[in-house]
Amino acid sequence: MEMLRKLLLDRRVRIFLAALCMLLLASFLLAWKMGVNLASLKGMWLGLNDYLVKHPASLFWALVFLPGLPIPTSALLFTAGVVWRQQPMMACLLCLLAMLLNLAWTYWLAAKPARGLVEKLLASAEIQIPDLPRGDHLKLILVMRLTPGFPFFFQNYLLGFLRAPFLLYLSVSILCSGIIGTGVVLSGVGLADGKLMPAISGVCLIALGVVITQLVRGWLAKRRTATIEA
Repeated sequence: MEMLRKLLLDRRVRIFLAALCMLLLASFLLAWKMGVNLASLKGMWLGLNDYLVKHPASLFWALVFLPGLPIPTSALLFTAGVVWRQQPMMACLLCLLAMLLNLAWTYWLAAKPARGLVEKLLASAEIQIPDLPRGDHLKLILVMRLTPGFPFFFQNYLLGFLRAPFLLYLSVSILCSGIIGTGVVLSGVGLADGKLMPAISGVCLIALGVVITQLVRGWLAKRRTATIEA
């Protein structure tokens, strides 16, 4: 946990996050200067929706790969719910499968090529990346998944880079993200189709995910306090 704190306080990491925010702001300003408005956005969406309905594989692979970039995962899941609204259960299953594949490839990219490159760069300075103590693996995964503010792609890459056990990482991650993710998909289904039940189910799942998150965060805080007092 100390290593994670130092990483987040590192000046280079903070510069990267600040640059990312500036890039997003610049993108919004550029779109505004180019005259992008609600009408043009609606036309673009209708065209994209028609294409994705005819080519469902494109949407599935977008769900697998785009969350590995700084793109909001919830927006992609909501889009899947809208496009696949005729088959809500299939939409949820496909989105969960896509999330699993995304969790897998981002983990291994960070754990193997990315970490190997960093280790080679640090080798000349005789610096080694320390391995996390075994007892901290679950705690680290839960902290990353349950702390607001960490982008989904950043969580995946960091946990892969620190080499949390893959099966533990995969199972805990899909449990933490799958409930809210399914709720977002069902919300998209309900709002797009004008049906109340999918929308209510989606909102309930999102609320359930938030409640579970708060309970687990409270449990982690109590454990940390008990450890400090001991």
